[in-house]
This record gives sequence, structure tokens and C-alpha cells, in this order.
Amino acid sequence: MFKHELIARILRFGVVGGVVMLVFAGLNALFGLWLGKQGAFFAAYPPAVALHFCLSKWWTFACASTDFGRQVREYLAMVLVAFLVQWGIFSLLVAWLGLAGWLAAVAANAAQLIITFLAMQLRIFARPAGE
Repeated sequence: MFKHELIARILRFGVVGGVVMLVFAGLNALFGLWLGKQGAFFAAYPPAVALHFCLSKWWTFACASTDFGRQVREYLAMVLVAFLVQWGIFSLLVAWLGLAGWLAAVAANAAQLIITFLAMQLRIFARPAGE
């Protein structure tokens, strides 16, 4: 892959991450009015994940592959790992530092960025060899 293409992809990944993080934090704040910090975190996660998959597949990685089932399965496995990382960090920040739920969610989300970029770049949305 050309260096400028990789840089552009990383920049798009950052924009997608920022947009999804804002949506996730906003949903945490909104749902927190009724569900509390922990409930809001769980309720905000699925819509944020769906948004992230769509923006990553079609914009960040410009993936036209029709192997949607495999991509969804692998993406969901990656999300599980990312969730475990996020949940652990979120819980520690809320318990140890007493952060607001939305702020702890932002910090926890930022912690797993490298894992997700590499998984999507090298496996989930990777271009076939020779492309």
C-alpha cells in the first residue's frame, strides 16, 4: 500500500473514531438520565458499534468485498476484545477516579484504537492480494 493511502486511511479512521466516540458519549449521557452509568454504557454500545462498522467498511477502508458475513463475524469478534478492553478501563475510571460515565466512556474508547485499526486493516477489510 502506498504511504499516502495509509496516511489517508489513518486520518479517516480517526474521523470515524471521533464521530463514533461523540455519538457513544452522547448516547451515554442521554441514556444515563434513565439507566445510570452502567446501563447507559451497555445501551449506547450497540448503535455505536453498528455505526462504526458501516463507516469503517464503506468509508475508512473503502471495502467493496461482498463477503459481508465473514466481515461481520470477524468484526464482532474484534468488538468483543475491544469491549473487554473498554469495559475494564471504563470500570476502573469510574470506580477509582469517580469520572462521569460519558467521560470514562470516551477515555476507554480511545484506549483500544490501535487494536481495532490493525484488525480491520490487516484482516477484516483487507484488500485481496494484488489489488
